[in-house]
Amino acid sequence: MRNLLAALAIAGTLSAPAFADRRTPEQDMLRQGVRSGAILPYQEMRARAQSSVSGGQMIGSEFDPGTGHYRFKFQRGGSVIWVDMDGRTGREIGRIGD
Repeated sequence: MRNLLAALAIAGTLSAPAFADRRTPEQDMLRQGVRSGAILPYQEMRARAQSSVSGGQMIGSEFDPGTGHYRFKFQRGGSVIWVDMDGRTGREIGRIGD
């Protein structure tokens, strides 16, 4: 029984790093773009988008590494608003909803 518990503890320890690093390729590309200075950081872009949607609560976001665009999804009252931002310039490039 002790050997079984020891084996399970070792197996859990060995597999832990695999669970700790669950980044997507998009996250890796975003991180690389931010480090190189080509893409503005997520937190900065989120703040810019949030300030353009007064009273809205952010309910989702995504990043497209092919275009360098962020998309933020907000809910305000009964409306859903999507705000597209250029991660290279920091400018809003599109909006759906109000």
